[in-house]
Amino acid sequence: MALDTMLAADIEQQLKTLDAAGRAQFLLDLVEVVHNYATSDAVGEVQAGRDTGTLDAVRDAARAHAEASS
Repeated sequence: MALDTMLAADIEQQLKTLDAAGRAQFLLDLVEVVHNYATSDAVGEVQAGRDTGTLDAVRDAARAHAEASS
């Protein structure tokens, strides 16, 4: 089994035990981790570019969803 498949299965199992607010918070945390990594120097300006508008929009949508689910 590929690593991404194993990770997805693990996340799915963890999400089953959470209520809607918990799932929304988990999604927000995950999106923020990806956003922070993609916009950091770890990825580099050449790979990520400086156009973070789409990532910002995804993060903002996840925040709004988490707030609405609370």
